[in-house]
Amino acid sequence: MKKIGVFLIAVLWSTACLAEVISVPQNKTGFFITSDPTQTLYWQGVSAKALIVFIPGGDGNLGLKPTDTDRKYSFFQTLKSLTNPAMTSGQYDVVLIDFPVPLAPTARGTEDHITRIQSVIDFYHAKTGLPIWLMGHSNGGLSLTNFIQFLQKNQKSDAIAGVIASGIRSESYFKAPIEFPMLFIHHASDACSATPGSQSHATFEQVKEFTKGEIQYTLIKGGESEARDPCRSGYHMYFNAGTEPALVIDEFIKKSFK
Repeated sequence: MKKIGVFLIAVLWSTACLAEVISVPQNKTGFFITSDPTQTLYWQGVSAKALIVFIPGGDGNLGLKPTDTDRKYSFFQTLKSLTNPAMTSGQYDVVLIDFPVPLAPTARGTEDHITRIQSVIDFYHAKTGLPIWLMGHSNGGLSLTNFIQFLQKNQKSDAIAGVIASGIRSESYFKAPIEFPMLFIHHASDACSATPGSQSHATFEQVKEFTKGEIQYTLIKGGESEARDPCRSGYHMYFNAGTEPALVIDEFIKKSFK
């Protein structure tokens, strides 16, 4: 009976799940802000209680096309599983941000970059009414730190419900005050020289000293290496780790549900 129930849930999810690319306009203009919209891939769950906005690492450019409904690489499938009640609680919508031009790490603090993140958050909060969790991976950790400082400076920290810092670069850092929950995840075998696990744990310990929100650090242990750049593949990208990272995220965010 249990297997039949899971199958029925999977069928329900496959028919109810909406996947589409949505173009999000900039909500601010300025000399240093380009007018190009931000492409986003929106995976809608069945009965979501929160929405996760994902900031990718690398150069931040996913190359989304208007007809795209999926990303086949296992890391993206792990994120997508958060919308699927047959694989996780399925209580989430997930949004992938695709920045219009390749980004150097130093570009992740520019006014244009920060405006894009804010525009996506505002758009999807208005669209869904769901609390927004912001997730940054690898270079996306630099986006997280710069965006959070922007929120702090402008007294807008309530724009996000929580943060997931995933495999973040060693330069990523966070300042007080922080009152929202933060989850740090990192692969135990991450071989990327720019994202040592020891540094992400040290950053977690620093935040732990001043945060007023729930905070957790979890090592991911499953997955496989790949014969490619270790900063763009394998353990760093939770390659073939299945739902292990998703379940950690799921269990942490569920603590905030009322």
